[in-house]
Amino acid sequence: MASRLDVASPVNTRGFAVALCVALILSFTSHLNAKTVLTITSTPPGATVELDGIVVGKTPYEEEIPGGYVHGTKSVFGKVLTHQVRLKLTLEGYLPVQADLAVGPRPWVALNGTYHGDYWLLKSDHFNFNLDKAATTFAANVSAAASVSTTASSVTPELTTESLVEMASPAVVRLQTSEGSGSGFLITETGVALTNAHVAQNEHFVVANTTTGQSFQAKVIYVDPKLDLALVQLQGTAFPHLLVADSAAVRVGSSVLAIGSPSKGFQNSVTKGIVSAVGSMPNEPGTWIQTDASINPGNSGGPLLNTSGAVVGITTQKEFISGDGRPLQGIGFALSSADIISVLHRLSPESTALVQARTASADQSARGSGKITISADADDADVFVDGKFVGNTPSVLHVSAGPHKIEVKTAAGSTWERNIELSDQSEVILKAKLKSEPSR
Repeated sequence: MASRLDVASPVNTRGFAVALCVALILSFTSHLNAKTVLTITSTPPGATVELDGIVVGKTPYEEEIPGGYVHGTKSVFGKVLTHQVRLKLTLEGYLPVQADLAVGPRPWVALNGTYHGDYWLLKSDHFNFNLDKAATTFAANVSAAASVSTTASSVTPELTTESLVEMASPAVVRLQTSEGSGSGFLITETGVALTNAHVAQNEHFVVANTTTGQSFQAKVIYVDPKLDLALVQLQGTAFPHLLVADSAAVRVGSSVLAIGSPSKGFQNSVTKGIVSAVGSMPNEPGTWIQTDASINPGNSGGPLLNTSGAVVGITTQKEFISGDGRPLQGIGFALSSADIISVLHRLSPESTALVQARTASADQSARGSGKITISADADDADVFVDGKFVGNTPSVLHVSAGPHKIEVKTAAGSTWERNIELSDQSEVILKAKLKSEPSR
């Protein structure tokens, strides 16, 4: 007769098999979900670490993550990364770094052939970044605009749109980055160009393309994420460049023109509008110019110009949504030239022209100014105000209030003169007669 132990043996064997199977599954699952340590370091250390827009610590930074984030898995028991991981490192005095830490997407197919969606794999479990020191100065003399000149008459010629574009466009560049493109403009003949921080902040070098078809390597030398400003240095000499106007040159209702390279349009596209408002915005540092000139994606970093061709702001693409979820139309923004001058003066202290510009601008504002519209019966005659050449006929001039001597001269030697007294906010229309009346 068999013993109970013998009778019970088959039952125990089956129980042991089940237990062994469960143990193997748990062991396999445990292996699939084994943890690894993600390490992020920087040289120098102490940089703030942002992962997917959330501040998580400072370098050196460590976080325990599932092993499947690095090695992947074929089993439904494993854990995989289901999105790209975007890293940003910032450290005072250094250029910020942005990087994508993962590659993908890849199809997630289990051992039985079932598709479970896409996944990403971290490129490594250890990332190290060398931070480049941001510029604290640059060797260049930034020119102030003629509209804030220290001359007594403080004359600002008003250019036609065609003349303005012809003058300014060579100094506006299209910036090609690893993630797309943006706009920028040269502010010194030595190749310093201004753009938005969000265009250049994750780059060490960008490519600057001019309207003549030339391409220049440009090093990112300064980034201010708060003001959304960046400076890049083109390799070369004798660059065409734009003058920076003082904030006193910006008035509500003034005509302005934006030049830039929208992502779906031609390089150095031109849009025109007026200054709709000037002021501050919630949670945004600096002074902002609102304009109805079209500002499209890719225009970011381009200049906003006044009618004399001086920079009054740097355009920034900002989208505002109405209550019904549709983008608002006719609203564009540019950071004012006052903020640009503040940054440039800090980085280039030898640019005393900027200080003089602000002083002269204040003096002109105190005196007031008026407008002179002048034409002649001879095309392209030279116009002088108080002995200083200011342009050709026909022309519209903004001149400080007070007495002035106006002269119009032709190449043949004919001269027309008038002395005028210009009051604040007044407009004088002059027509010079340079051709002699035919004899009868």
